[in-house]
Amino acid sequence: MSTARYVFMSHFGTLLTSSDEGLLYHAFPEEIKPNIIANSHGHIVDAPEFIKDKLSATSVTEGFFSVSSVKGYLCADIGGAIGWRPHCLVLERFRLLSWDEYNYRRQIDPVNFNENIRKYSISRIIHQTHDEDIIPEHFLPGVERLRAYNPSWEYIYWNEKDRLDFIYQYYGWKVLKAYLSINPRYGAARADLFRYLCIYKLGGIYLDLKSTTNISFDDLVHPEDQYLLSQWRNGQGESSEGCGLGPEVACVKGGEFQQWHIAAAAGHPFLKNVIHNTLTRIRLYSEDYFGGGKLSVLRVTGPYVYTMSIYPNLQKYPHRFFDAEKDGLVYSFVGDHTKLFTKHYSRETTPLIL
Repeated sequence: MSTARYVFMSHFGTLLTSSDEGLLYHAFPEEIKPNIIANSHGHIVDAPEFIKDKLSATSVTEGFFSVSSVKGYLCADIGGAIGWRPHCLVLERFRLLSWDEYNYRRQIDPVNFNENIRKYSISRIIHQTHDEDIIPEHFLPGVERLRAYNPSWEYIYWNEKDRLDFIYQYYGWKVLKAYLSINPRYGAARADLFRYLCIYKLGGIYLDLKSTTNISFDDLVHPEDQYLLSQWRNGQGESSEGCGLGPEVACVKGGEFQQWHIAAAAGHPFLKNVIHNTLTRIRLYSEDYFGGGKLSVLRVTGPYVYTMSIYPNLQKYPHRFFDAEKDGLVYSFVGDHTKLFTKHYSRETTPLIL
């Protein structure tokens, strides 16, 4: 009797898995360790107890299987979302990937991380970035407020040249090449990748340039803090109703983790996962799966990949949740910041990766 282990691979090359709460999603082999295991006949032999008896797999054509429940046929939708369909068509078909092949794909890593940089407290450094050589005038009031509240914190503004030099110096040509492959019309996506690389190496607090604070970070950051996480107040009637609740992060209670701010100790494993998965999505980018425009940014470099890189590891590494809005961070002090850009990425339709 065969003991070979297999996992279900979608039409997109992603693998089926579930969250700790039993909610299904799919992601590339390089991003996850799947917990839904089948034998060579496609029968599910190992899965979390709360879903094992609710799913069944059936051969539909040679080499392909459907996964179904009382809801219908499971569909691997674009971006990692899960849907249910009454009929089994292309997106509802899975093939089996052997565990050995899965492990081989996991070994592909564009970054050689320096494990020796791991720190256990958040550095007293504030990081902000923009394409321009100097801080644009309309953002200066927020920067001045930020620095006035935090006079004892080092402040670093990173322009585009600074970012290129930093990435090449600390991560090398492979990572810089990935950064440069991001369409320059999507400046926000380039800033996404840079913030992860910067905070992983140096630690501290990153804030979008449109953002500021009404408090001292000495009051926000505790001596024992290693990573701070916050989610939107997105419930009915709340200040950000419906925000951060895309189907790509439907398995996360409360929706996406905000990444317009990042507060972390250098070398924190959360950011190692985020960097790895962001670079994976850049390398494997296709418009068919990730789309274009704003949604592609959310999925490839933004809060969706950020959230889904951290969420499966919440129980493994130290962190603290806080309420960014209640605790004094300001998402945008300039109102509708998209009006400050003649070509804001939310209005783009071109491919994200060149």
